Amino acid sequence: MKTIIILAHPNIEQSHINKSWIEALAKNNPEVHVHNIYKAYPDWNIDVASEQALLLGYDRVIFQYPFQWYNMPPLLKKWLDDVFLQGWAYGNGGENLQGKEFGVVISTAGIDEVYTGSVFGNISELLKPMESTAKFVRAKYISHHVFHGAYTPDVNDRLPKNIEEYLKFITK
Repeated sequence: MKTIIILAHPNIEQSHINKSWIEALAKNNPEVHVHNIYKAYPDWNIDVASEQALLLGYDRVIFQYPFQWYNMPPLLKKWLDDVFLQGWAYGNGGENLQGKEFGVVISTAGIDEVYTGSVFGNISELLKPMESTAKFVRAKYISHHVFHGAYTPDVNDRLPKNIEEYLKFITK
């Protein structure tokens, strides 16, 4: 299955988790394409036709980003607004994403307990907008992969196992 990762990290070079995931992916799965939208569009002027054409070539689309303030980074939101247009992604004639698989990969600063049984909601609830977006464009939502506690002292102990799980999620 041809897979593209829409990477939306505002500062990937300073990231420990997202950068480690991408580096592991490059070593183990060079056929998976990583499209870094912050690098492609530093001026935020998205080439909609180019992005739409890019998506047509893939069966699986993974959105990868740091979870910030219970949401996606702002450029990813703009990218979705600009690229997923009526008549292309949904609505009359909007069948270009139908049947594709969508997944989400996120890192959080908050520890696991913040997202399980808390008043803020669990990750599945908080990612409901992405799941709903997939359903709206008639794609299949394949779930999510997460790394909690990106700044905790034990991050390097937990990361290798999480990378293995990440690679399985991307290539399943």
